[in-house]
Amino acid sequence: MRLGVSLAVVVLVLTAGCLGGSNASGYLSVERVEELPQGEGAVSYDNLSPAQQEVFRDALGEDGSVTLEKGTDRNEFIDPGYVRYDGEIYRTTVSVP
Repeated sequence: MRLGVSLAVVVLVLTAGCLGGSNASGYLSVERVEELPQGEGAVSYDNLSPAQQEVFRDALGEDGSVTLEKGTDRNEFIDPGYVRYDGEIYRTTVSVP
């Protein structure tokens, strides 16, 4: 049982580090969509931190993609993966090199 718990903790730590963590640089891609998929929600731009707002605006101005620097929280860009901004809906995707 102890091995199972330890393995679960390792998987959780690795997942958090790769997806939601801020220990490595990555890329944020932003794409405008016509509507949300059924059952999905979107985070309001106003609910993003100032750093997240800045990187989101940068991605809009850079043909939809920008580098996420170390230390930038990216959870809101992953889950739910949609942002409401200026009356539009944008799908956000984070990738790690």
